[in-house]
Amino acid sequence: MLSFLLTILNFVARKKMTYSYADLLSYNQLYEVDEQLKISQVTENKDHSVTFAFSGKGVKKHNVFKVYHKDRLLAQVSGPKLTFTPLAGTETYFIKLNEVTEHITIDLNYTPDSVFKNVGNSLSGACELTNVSIPIQERPLYSLKDWGWYFDDFEGEEKAAARYLKDSMKILPTDPSITRVMKIAGYILQTSKGMDGTPTDTMTKLSPIDQLEYARAGKSKIWCGIYTAVFSYFACRAGVPVRFIQCGNSWSAISSGDHVFNEVYIEELGQWLYVDLLAKTIFVKKGERYLNVADVQRLLKYSIDDADLVAGYFNGDSIVLTPYKQVSSTARYYFHPNNTFYFYFGDYLKIHNPRNVFERVKKIFYPKPYYAMYGNNIGSGKSQFDFRIATTYTMVLFMGLCLVFGLVALVIRKKRPK
Repeated sequence: MLSFLLTILNFVARKKMTYSYADLLSYNQLYEVDEQLKISQVTENKDHSVTFAFSGKGVKKHNVFKVYHKDRLLAQVSGPKLTFTPLAGTETYFIKLNEVTEHITIDLNYTPDSVFKNVGNSLSGACELTNVSIPIQERPLYSLKDWGWYFDDFEGEEKAAARYLKDSMKILPTDPSITRVMKIAGYILQTSKGMDGTPTDTMTKLSPIDQLEYARAGKSKIWCGIYTAVFSYFACRAGVPVRFIQCGNSWSAISSGDHVFNEVYIEELGQWLYVDLLAKTIFVKKGERYLNVADVQRLLKYSIDDADLVAGYFNGDSIVLTPYKQVSSTARYYFHPNNTFYFYFGDYLKIHNPRNVFERVKKIFYPKPYYAMYGNNIGSGKSQFDFRIATTYTMVLFMGLCLVFGLVALVIRKKRPK
């Protein structure tokens, strides 16, 4: 009876709970990755010195730190963490860590004990961290390996992909990531020009390379899902981490607008950037800063008649910088405040579409979320995901116990004298 009840609960968790396969992430968790250089811990000590622990790119077990105030070397520390005593007042410090090329900038406001004592206040010295040029990690972060799509199912097409990247897209080994993305997107859009529309069933069953060639031959229209798959495949082969994003909800079979598109991770910037080939949009910038999907959605709540807000837009011949207001219609349609965004993890397709019995069993016991969810209507936490995992393992445990006890009872029954 208990096993039956757990089976019902597990069915509900898998079929009826909206978030049971999701991790509900904050903005920082979506757009910071575990590989990035970041501050993992900040501690104010009893002597009013401050200790910083770092993790990520460039950090070693034993580090060399140099702390500068203006042009003066304030402290040099060797060890796993950095500890130094800040100066009184609000000051900016520049920290050099090992061989990391860029300085880490930190603004600290330190008020010493003497200031409080001068006014008869019993409070002790206080320190405030007001600005940091790198992330401060408050919660666990996913890595690029978690997010990136790798297309293991198309291992036989590496040579064809390499030829496309070299001969057709003209990608060079020295090209920075942004240039690679622009060349890939430009070639796909040029090749499929005039082919926007609902694809055939055959198109959806082809590999990304075959999809591109099918569209180029005029055998099928191409829509957002095909654009996303083809672009993701070539970006991955070009060494640019890429992730797959979907937006859309439904209420009583009425859709709030389903759309799929990409973000690419530009290692030189340490940022995820928005790419949407259906919208002919390759990056959106405000001033010198590139934007991600959440940034774009937030901006669309307000007037975007801003000369600093531009997009790389394919105008039919090439990708040119264009005022975003002129080319934002697709994003405006789909990125409305009530829509939910699904950021799929890299192994989603392999887990969601098992090819054999082993992969089906693996899917049942898969202990990770399939995707992350983000949006204005999303709550916090991941209790539904935890409930699904708990009911799955508990259900199997009790079924196993029932089987064991059943076999034991059968053996005992056979041994009884007749």
